[in-house]
Amino acid sequence: MSFLSVCRSGVAVCGIVAAASSVCVAMNVLPSSAVAQSIVAHQVTTAVVETTDNQTGEILLRDQDGGLITLELPEKGAKLPKVEAGDTLSLSFFQTIGARIAQPGSPVPESTVSTARGLVWQHPHGMLVSFHRMRVQIVAVNPRTNVVTFRKSNGQTQTVTVQQPGIQALLSSLKTGDDVDVTTMDAVTYTVLNRVVTPSTKVEENTAAQASSDSAAKK
Repeated sequence: MSFLSVCRSGVAVCGIVAAASSVCVAMNVLPSSAVAQSIVAHQVTTAVVETTDNQTGEILLRDQDGGLITLELPEKGAKLPKVEAGDTLSLSFFQTIGARIAQPGSPVPESTVSTARGLVWQHPHGMLVSFHRMRVQIVAVNPRTNVVTFRKSNGQTQTVTVQQPGIQALLSSLKTGDDVDVTTMDAVTYTVLNRVVTPSTKVEENTAAQASSDSAAKK
């Protein structure tokens, strides 16, 4: 699942995320030739909220260059800081993709989505992280042209040209019939710049006489 789409001049670019933890773990137990990982996109920007849709979870923003950004909150979005039209957000998003040759008999990896909220210098702060995982079977691979044909779990086949150097390095280790686990991790963090949350505090003041009385009572 990708949370963010950036539309500019009619071109849609899906971007976001971080490194796949499952791939990092795999690096410790599998030969380096069986694992590959690459950063797909990384961007930081500031944008103003144009509209919000509580039913669909979509937030439409406009960045400093006038481009439109759609931020889609998952069902767990209720745990994130609320944003309203006119709010100014500092956005950071990046995406990585990882692949590893699946070991025979290993379970099929599951996709997950998580959210968190907090404060950054007293500004409301939210984070969304998605691990989209799928297992595919290699139908054909050509390391010289970086072209791979694979079969998805639904039986459909797809042919792609691998663009990421980190993933290209894995192609020479693949052969027809191999099962490969592919993990795309999308991550978005945002901070509401125009709002500050001040922790509530309660201050009690006593007169000198009350302080003296309280001290005597304790003795």
